[in-house]
Amino acid sequence: AKRMIVGDVGSGKTMVILAAAFMMQPERSILMAPTTILANQLYEEAQKFLPHLNITLVTNKTKKENLDAYDFIIGTHALLYRELPQAALVMVDEQHRFGTQQRNMLEKLVSAQEKKPHYLQFSATPIPRTQAMIESAHIDVSLITSTPFKKDIDSKVIHKQDFTQLLSHIQEEIAKNNQVLIVYPLVQQSEILEYQSIDEARPYWEKNFKNVYVTHGKDKEKEQVLLDFRQSGDILIATTVVEVGISLPRLSTVVIVGAERLGLSTLHQLRGRVSRTGLKGYCY
Repeated sequence: AKRMIVGDVGSGKTMVILAAAFMMQPERSILMAPTTILANQLYEEAQKFLPHLNITLVTNKTKKENLDAYDFIIGTHALLYRELPQAALVMVDEQHRFGTQQRNMLEKLVSAQEKKPHYLQFSATPIPRTQAMIESAHIDVSLITSTPFKKDIDSKVIHKQDFTQLLSHIQEEIAKNNQVLIVYPLVQQSEILEYQSIDEARPYWEKNFKNVYVTHGKDKEKEQVLLDFRQSGDILIATTVVEVGISLPRLSTVVIVGAERLGLSTLHQLRGRVSRTGLKGYCY
């Protein structure tokens, strides 16, 4: 069977993934995730909830080994370059983040076997049904319609004159031990675009606040920065690199600078970063 499972950020897709692997027992399952952080997170959850399974993590950092001994193989696209054993279930998380070529490679690996495995893809984009229908007429779609926590997110469009109000909101949230994410459209100043960049804004936040972390797409250390921020940060300044992935349970507020430049699905993903655990959320 081929099926696409669509659920909003934080609706519990991880649990569906783990339950599927559990139900496939004693057959093997393989799961591919778009980033090392995500693969790691899924691996940790799998070890926690499926302690009796033999589980391994494959990234471009892990050394090549024979994977036959494992019941559940979790990895990044590094999986595409390994000899994969037969599996009865293949899953792809955040499938819209993989290129067509990568998806085709996986399909090939999967269908080279005598018996075709089940194939589940997971996605969190805002217009699931239409998108799924456009992508392929021959795939079944399941929607996860309820979330474990009721999300309570206030979204407001604000302008320059509202900045002082925003500042006091940020101070209040930090005082409650919550975290704030500020997303800038650019890393460096641009001649053409009049938006403030991370490089220009950074000194202001670093001067006025403690525990400010900064990262962006080209930053080789971004995974580490996100992990450090999750542990001990107050404010994270970033580009849209944070739209998918790592869960930040204390994140209550996201501020998106120049939001009109972003697509609906990115805005939706960014807003979905806050209020993951039932915290009151704010999106500016």
